[in-house]
Amino acid sequence: MSSKACGGALALLLALLGCDKLRALPGFEPAPIVPLPGPEAVAMGPWLLDPYPGRVTIAWTTAQPSVGRVWYGTREPDRLATEEGRPVTEHRVTLAALQPSTQYRYRVEGGLAAAWFTSAPEAGGEGPIHVLVYGDNRSNNGDHALVARAAAAERPQLVLHTGDMVMAAREEPLWRDWFHEEHDLLVHAPIVPTVGNHEITDTGEAYSRHFQHRGMPAYWSLEYGPVHIAVLDSYESAAGATPHSGGMSDAQRAWLEEDLRGVLPERHVWLLVHQGPFAHPMQARPGHGGSEVVKAAVQSAQKIHPIEAVFAGHEHFYERGEIEGIRYFVFGAGGAPLEDPDPSSPGVQAAAKALSYATVSVCGCHTVGVVKDIAGKLLDSFKLADCDKPCSVPGALPVAAAGVLPSPVPAAAPADAGSPSDEGSSNRRRRRRRKETLDGEGAPAQNRPQ
Repeated sequence: MSSKACGGALALLLALLGCDKLRALPGFEPAPIVPLPGPEAVAMGPWLLDPYPGRVTIAWTTAQPSVGRVWYGTREPDRLATEEGRPVTEHRVTLAALQPSTQYRYRVEGGLAAAWFTSAPEAGGEGPIHVLVYGDNRSNNGDHALVARAAAAERPQLVLHTGDMVMAAREEPLWRDWFHEEHDLLVHAPIVPTVGNHEITDTGEAYSRHFQHRGMPAYWSLEYGPVHIAVLDSYESAAGATPHSGGMSDAQRAWLEEDLRGVLPERHVWLLVHQGPFAHPMQARPGHGGSEVVKAAVQSAQKIHPIEAVFAGHEHFYERGEIEGIRYFVFGAGGAPLEDPDPSSPGVQAAAKALSYATVSVCGCHTVGVVKDIAGKLLDSFKLADCDKPCSVPGALPVAAAGVLPSPVPAAAPADAGSPSDEGSSNRRRRRRRKETLDGEGAPAQNRPQ
């Protein structure tokens, strides 16, 4: 029989018997269908890092190694960015050539849905920007979730975290819980964190994987619109720090001074650090209160460029004050078990024992902020910078007119906001510091006994 005849006979047999009956015949079992592998499902994230002008980095993790891919665009996610290198479980994909202050939609392959973020302002722009500051979650998931949910409702463009995200950094389930609670906030706003003492309980390995610039120190700086943000490491391993005792190296202090030499005089400068120069818990304990080495670093840096504010955590309450020419904040009520501040300490201008966060708005030469609890109650309001020139962005921020923000809440008990500051004299001092070169030597860098 010819091959043509055989083919016809086979076709007739298929038609008469059907595929199911034919599979039962010896030699007619078809090869199994193997589905093409899809993208690995997202295990943690995504979250956004490094919001530089024109670019941002999307980070997430997967259970199995893969090559990360992110679709993004202004109207629809129609552009593709692919991770370089071999398949990994810790993913970082940089989205480049972004327009300034523009909302983008993006989708991580393996993720459940598309999300959005606002790209960084143009370099040197006057804003406006809307920044959220908080910290010290400490794996206290119920309270942490309440703070994260309230913070996400503020729709910030940028998030500053003062450290102590989890209780024990080497325990991966704690990180999974942390990213789960933070999802609605960090899927939309880039996070700029600093190292807390609980982040070095595993010598900083998990923090480095999730947030740090690979192969670089944990201290660095960022230009974001009208603000220069210097991120410090008050628990620097190279300086001998442990989870119970802080430290900063000479190299880090020298880096900070050199970093500020390149900042224009009119720029707002913020320092982000875990243990700040001052803090006043009601109950003193080793390793807490202000850090003398951080205070000395700030005082030396202020000779080069005025520091508008130092944002810190470590103590589990809110505190604002000005001491020895340093305007400082303690944002440590992000979920950790709350402690009592001492609002009667000299220099303290406001204090509260409440789960809380702050939003800080900047436009041109104006900086204002508010502190709220998780129910939206105003705990404090403050003005960090002001001038006669209004913000030139139409309808940008209610900061040019006097009296827009509510007055600070008077201090009565630790659970309430502290006494109001003399905003007028403070603003005049701040404007003079912006115009003058600070003279004199800073206090000696001595470690406070821990």
